Amino acid sequence: MFKHLILILIITLTLLVNAQSDFAVGINGNVNFPNGKFTEYFGTGYGGDAHFLYLFGNSSIFSLSVGYNSFGLDVDAFNAKANELGLNVKFDVESSFSTIPILLGVKWYFLKQKNQSPYIMIEGGFYNYNFAFTGTANIIDPGGNSIPIELPEIDEKGTETMLRISAGYIYFIQKHWFIDGSVNYIVLTDAFAVDVPTDPEEAQEITGAAQTLNYLSVSAGINYRF
Repeated sequence: MFKHLILILIITLTLLVNAQSDFAVGINGNVNFPNGKFTEYFGTGYGGDAHFLYLFGNSSIFSLSVGYNSFGLDVDAFNAKANELGLNVKFDVESSFSTIPILLGVKWYFLKQKNQSPYIMIEGGFYNYNFAFTGTANIIDPGGNSIPIELPEIDEKGTETMLRISAGYIYFIQKHWFIDGSVNYIVLTDAFAVDVPTDPEEAQEITGAAQTLNYLSVSAGINYRF
């Protein structure tokens, strides 16, 4: 499926480049803050995207973007949750969750002025994800000894749908250059994320779990308008 998404991206970009209308390209960097279930075990993430903009009207812009985002496991939070569940164990683990989103969307400007304007934006599309997990569970026996148990490695990849809703602001610094800042709400469907086992007798049976995750993102970047 991901190869098909890349093909769609190439075809769409070719059509945009050949179009005789207003066209812009840009890059953004972003900081991502997990929410809800996502924030239990994963800390702040980082990423960015490249995007292509096509004006179709006085206040609407079509957007196509490709990005990359990465999150790392918060081991302290993971062990704290294990203690809450009554697990007499300390986990020594590593885990990462990264996404490559491909999104199509529309940006609407309002209160538009010559050099600046706020906007709202909605995008939908797909994301390719890569989830990895490895490590050991050190179980403490009644005598206080630590018994290390190798946890099953998880290496999960796939493609799922996602949604991004944004509110932002653009400001032209020159005729062809403008900066763009926004706050974004992202929903990832069926994301593959790690979960702590609930049975103290089965601490080694840790698994990943598919679930809907969401996070907030703050992004800023620069664009070039042709």
